Amino acid sequence: MKWLLDMSEQYRSQLRQGPFFRQVAGATLPNDLQWVHQLIHQSREFTQALCLRSSLCQDKRYQRVFAEHAVEEADHPDQLIAWMKEHGFLRDAEPGDVPATMETLNAISYCWRSAMRDPHDVQVVALNVLSEGVAFDFYSAVIPVLDRLKILSGRYWKIHTDVDVHHLSMGLDVCGDVTKHSDKGKLYQRVLWQSATLYHQMLSSWVGERVQPLPQLA
Repeated sequence: MKWLLDMSEQYRSQLRQGPFFRQVAGATLPNDLQWVHQLIHQSREFTQALCLRSSLCQDKRYQRVFAEHAVEEADHPDQLIAWMKEHGFLRDAEPGDVPATMETLNAISYCWRSAMRDPHDVQVVALNVLSEGVAFDFYSAVIPVLDRLKILSGRYWKIHTDVDVHHLSMGLDVCGDVTKHSDKGKLYQRVLWQSATLYHQMLSSWVGERVQPLPQLA
């Protein structure tokens, strides 16, 4: 579904122009990256939501896709924690001690709800196409900054540039060819907008800013 991927990219482009991406590019010290304490909340719970999605799935068409995605994400939180310890982010704190922002909780809750209640094709739109697309943009922006600050180490960061593009398209072939202006296509459009808005607000909150919902694309 080219139209779906194109629309997802349009929303992602709006996110890339937002406060988080502007501020992360200007980081000059590791201490400027305190948002990693929010990332651990998102990483843990997104991974758990994927595991729940896989365990609940009774549709054989999606079982392999969901299981593969969950397995490939399973050790990412531990990898992130190891990196945080190595570079001093957990010197005076345990992982998760810094409270999640409300916007982070909202985005996480949306992922949990999708994994528990949405039809499988809608889960693909929310948890693969949009979520993993935003993840790819996030890591593509952050990795050069970590490299410049000489704190790029371990498996956590680099592995995402390899897997996120793969993950964002997983399951789309099972969804079939849904047209943009069909009832289901309109549902997919709404899910893209909701997901993108929640990620936009979440990432912006990580650098201390509140933003309005994204404009909904036609």
